[in-house]
Amino acid sequence: MKAFRLVVGFVLVVGLASCGDSGDDIDTTAGTSIAMPDVVGRQLDAALSDIEGAGFEDEVEVLGGGTFGVVDESNWQVCEQSPAAGEAVEDAPQLTVDRSCGGDDPQATPSEQPSAEEPAEDPAEVESEESGGNEILTAETSGDLAALLAEPANCLSPANVGFATKYQGRTIAFDGNIAALAPNGDYDTRYDFLIYVGDYNETTASGPSFKFEDVNISELGLTGSNIPDEVRQGDHVRIVAKVEEYNPETCLIFLDPVSTELR
Repeated sequence: MKAFRLVVGFVLVVGLASCGDSGDDIDTTAGTSIAMPDVVGRQLDAALSDIEGAGFEDEVEVLGGGTFGVVDESNWQVCEQSPAAGEAVEDAPQLTVDRSCGGDDPQATPSEQPSAEEPAEDPAEVESEESGGNEILTAETSGDLAALLAEPANCLSPANVGFATKYQGRTIAFDGNIAALAPNGDYDTRYDFLIYVGDYNETTASGPSFKFEDVNISELGLTGSNIPDEVRQGDHVRIVAKVEEYNPETCLIFLDPVSTELR
């Protein structure tokens, strides 16, 4: 039996950095200080762009971001800023982010979403559900899964909660990648995995964000002709997993792994 060893990856939060020389630094004595723009409530990527547009080109400190940090800036909202809007920027600005500020996440009330945005019924899937719903759903056999996997990376997409609610307990299969992994709590043998759709990319993501939570390596169900000695960030994998639930606070669809195969 092979011994499995997990290589834990860390996601870096990339800020905006200046390549200019010291002459680009803020010189408040010369009356060239930069006024901090109002970015509270803005998506993080837009907020960083606003700060750069105001003339500050050095690193911005981002606080928050959950277990895996900020992976996709467009999925995080600025809830607090320092300095306040209109004040002079003398040190690196600090932005505190969350998935949504003030609990106004529209996914918390999915029943209020227009019915036209709900996943369409697939007659073949309805028949499968009536016969027990044991079929493994793939993009080829399920129109709803194909639509979900093709969605742009968007935390607020109604497709996330709609799919997770409709297909809770069903098994799905798709090609994805291990976008990030970290120890679960204080454990050193159990981990949380962030799973993205398609091939791994350090800077971009597409489709929904999936998560395996509190999973031992043996529970991944590693299979295939190329069972790895290591599991690490960036691995391309074929995922077969059971749908558990959607968490609107983290914008993650939780999955229970059935099998994981390197591809």
